[in-house]
Amino acid sequence: MRSLSLSPNKAARSLNRAALFKPGTLAAFLPTPSTVASHHEPNLAGAGFTLLEMLIVLVISSIVMATLIPNFGPAIARAQLYSATRDVASALRHTRGQAMLKGQDALFELNTEQHVYRVTGRSKVYKLPPEIQLGLITTTTETLDEGTGRIRFFPDGSATGGRVTLIANRQTRVVDVNWLTGEVRMSEGEGDQ
Repeated sequence: MRSLSLSPNKAARSLNRAALFKPGTLAAFLPTPSTVASHHEPNLAGAGFTLLEMLIVLVISSIVMATLIPNFGPAIARAQLYSATRDVASALRHTRGQAMLKGQDALFELNTEQHVYRVTGRSKVYKLPPEIQLGLITTTTETLDEGTGRIRFFPDGSATGGRVTLIANRQTRVVDVNWLTGEVRMSEGEGDQ
């Protein structure tokens, strides 16, 4: 038989390593000196941004913002116009419903100079955005003064008829009230510019 001769230190080290790093032992999860040394101090040479890189990002973002912000103006004006149109149409429909429900005449009153309207049965005065130009076509009997007029709804659902015109940012929206049926309808204006 052949015997291997190992020095006592080498034999102990190889025995300890074999015993320590068997799967399932606690020592298998402990860091070795080589992994501790490599994770001890991080290399910070390439971390972060330079001042030049930060300035370039700021210049690009300010150029993008300068081109986008002016494009929001027309969109906001259009949204205000559509919202105001829906508000007026809703108030007219509410007024018609009140006339039919209560069995008596109900009024929608619009002041085109002060940009406000009122409806019968509510004490609140509703405001419309001052950027929107208003127009009202109604009968002469329902015209109160130069800037104020009314649309009257009757208990059977019919009305005196009329048209509310809203103009903003070269766009026109109209709310028509049919005199025979009292139907309220929103549409694009004929005079879109």
